[in-house]
Order: sequence, then C-alpha cells, then structure tokens
Amino acid sequence: MNKFNKFAAAAAAFALAVTAAGCGAPEAITFGKGTQTALTVDGYEVPAGVFIYNEISAYNNAAYELYSKNGTEPSLDDVKNATIEDLTASEWIQNKATEACRDFVAYEKEFDKIGGSLTAEELDNIKSILAANSSNEMFTENGIGEESLRKVIENSYKQEAIFKHYYGLGCEKGCTEDELKEYFQDKTTRVKYFTVSYKDENGEKYSDEEIRRLDKMIDQYVKDINAEKTNEAKLKKIDECEEEYKEYTDKRAQEAAEKAAKEAGETLTTTTTVTTTTAKGETTTTTTTDPYANEMTVTKYTTTAAEEGSAVTTTASPESQASQKAFQDYNKYIFDKLGYYKAEKYDYDENTVYVIIRADIKERMTDDDLWSESNIESLLSERYYQEFEDMMKGIAESYDANKNSSAYRKFSPFKLKLETEDSAQ
Repeated sequence: MNKFNKFAAAAAAFALAVTAAGCGAPEAITFGKGTQTALTVDGYEVPAGVFIYNEISAYNNAAYELYSKNGTEPSLDDVKNATIEDLTASEWIQNKATEACRDFVAYEKEFDKIGGSLTAEELDNIKSILAANSSNEMFTENGIGEESLRKVIENSYKQEAIFKHYYGLGCEKGCTEDELKEYFQDKTTRVKYFTVSYKDENGEKYSDEEIRRLDKMIDQYVKDINAEKTNEAKLKKIDECEEEYKEYTDKRAQEAAEKAAKEAGETLTTTTTVTTTTAKGETTTTTTTDPYANEMTVTKYTTTAAEEGSAVTTTASPESQASQKAFQDYNKYIFDKLGYYKAEKYDYDENTVYVIIRADIKERMTDDDLWSESNIESLLSERYYQEFEDMMKGIAESYDANKNSSAYRKFSPFKLKLETEDSAQ
C-alpha cells in the first residue's frame, strides 16, 4: 500500500469494528453551531468531522495496543476502562486525535506554501474513494460527512505531492538519479542458486556415502558453470545443472519408493511420459519466458540501532536463533565474499548446500525492469520517508492548537458509535 494513502488504511481498520452492536448504542452524531469546529490549529479551523475521523482511528490504535499487550481481542469496555501510557483511554485517544489534526493542518499549509495542485487523475481517484466510503456506517453514524471525508482523502494526496516537491529526483532535499542508483546498487544484488539437500524426501539424512556422492556432483556443477565462456552462458548453465540435479533426486526417490513397496509386498504404479513430435508443416506456438525468472534480487541485511543495542539474551528458541544467524551469514557472504559471475558452493547449514552465482544488478536497471518509474518512487520513499515525516512533524509541533472544549466534550470518544451492526455477524 502507498505509504501516503493513510485514509485507505484507516478506512479498512474502521471496517473491522472491535465489538458488536449492543443495547443503548449512541444516537447518530449531529453538530451544533458551537461544535462545527473541533479545534483551531495555527488559525486553521479543523472541522468536527475531521477530528472525529481521527478519534475513531485513535480508538482502533488503542484497541490494537491492548491486543498487542494481552494477546486477546479487546471489547469496547476493555478499551474504555484501559490505562494507556498513564492516561485514561479517553484522554489518550483525544490526544492522538489532536496530534493527527496538527499533522493534517501541517500538510494543508505546506501544500499551499509550495503552490501544490492535484492532477485531474488524482481528483478522479479522490472522487472514487469518496463514493466508495461515504456510506460507511462508521462514518455516517458519527457525523463524518462527505466534505470532511473529502478533506481527509485529499490530505493523503497532498502529503505525496509535498514529498515529491522536496524529495523527488533532483529536488531540494532529495538526490540525483545517479545518487539513487548508487544507493540501490549498494544495497541490492542478483543471484541464481539451487539447493542441494543432505536429507531425503522423508527428512532423513543421507548416508555418508550418499553425501560424498552429492558433494562430488556439487563440485562438478560448479566446475561446469565456471567453464562457460560468457556470463550469460554461466547463468544459463546453472539452470541446466539444477535440472540435472532434480532428475537425479526424482530418480532416487522413485527407486526408494519402489524398494519400499517391494519390501512391503506392494506394487508401485508409475507414470510414463510420452513425447510427441510435431509433423512437418504444422505450426507450434512458443512462449517467450522471463530471462530472469530463476533469479532473485537480494537486499543487504543491516541491523537496526535497536537490534545493536539489545541484550544478548532473547526469547527466541535456539532453532529460531540458529536460523536467523544462518540467514545473516548467508547475506553477508553474498555481499562481502561472493564475486560476480563465479559459481561457488555455499554451506548454508549442516544439511543444506547452495550452488550459487552472483550477477551484476546494473544490467537489469532499465526502465522496463528494475529501474521503472514505480520502483524509483518506492526507492525514494524508502530512503527519505522517515526524514520527510520528521520534517512535517516538526512543522506540526510548532503550531498552537486551541481546542473547542464544547466539541471535545460532545465528541468524547466513548460517546461515539464505535460498533456497527455488521460486526455482530
């Protein structure tokens, strides 16, 4: 999902009401003249509908906090009676809604500051999203009208426009295309590999003799791949070696099954494959296959600050820890030790060996492959989105927010309808 389309994420969450409708559910929300504006942020009057929308979103976040803590789905009363970050649930929810409204205003004002405008396509998208959500009971029963919904949806599109203005290619806070390519190349590579297992189809480890046979096959595969004269031929050869290995394992499994059936006094039924030849004059249809179908792009693993500062002890099982270490070692091997276009044998763990070759990622950085417009946008978002959010959060936090106490009392979260008839089913 587009990181900027926060409306879509929130609307999906609203559809998953935590509790079922019960007796005494609140009446539909209505606005009076004194409560049409919930708060004023830096002179911008935030409509009550926008504030309520953010309250419902904050309520869902509160419910998720409790779910994460307790492992069970909370009821409406569970949320209502909870203490979150030393605050009552109502206080926490309204604080989060206020914060979201500050952010909303920051995007509105910054969009105006840069002279932003939405495209005809974006306006059509907004219209479609609005039409699909305006009858949502969670909105209509809480007085969130089409105008407020439109503002919230538009705000998501404005966020993306602001991001592109500052962090697009060649823009004030972004980077050049060459710099973005370097960023991508440093963290991404391509590999082709296939797995050789020291265990049979039943999960039983092979005999020492069979493992020696497999090791000889692996060594020969590596030698055959590296004997090819061109990089393209090497990449093709590894596929041929994989197919050869598959044929070997299939044959071995078949023989094992026939032996087991014979020992049990049973007859094993086998399937015979018939190959047909096309007569002269007939036309056959061939399908062009993806030349990179058997490749993988791999992203360099980096530890986060939290991981680096965490204690050595962990609640993960020894098996999980071993699996994570095996992955990290493999990732480090690819980026730090495996050269380009030189097949190697890699011992992933005690029962698994990879025949692997690394290819140059630059060869696939074309506009119809890995360097498409959508991939460029994703990379920019990956690289700069947190910085962008921090910038906008700084702007939002500089604003004064004057709350309309009457609106805050009237629209206290647990006076809203936080349950729907649909959730009872």
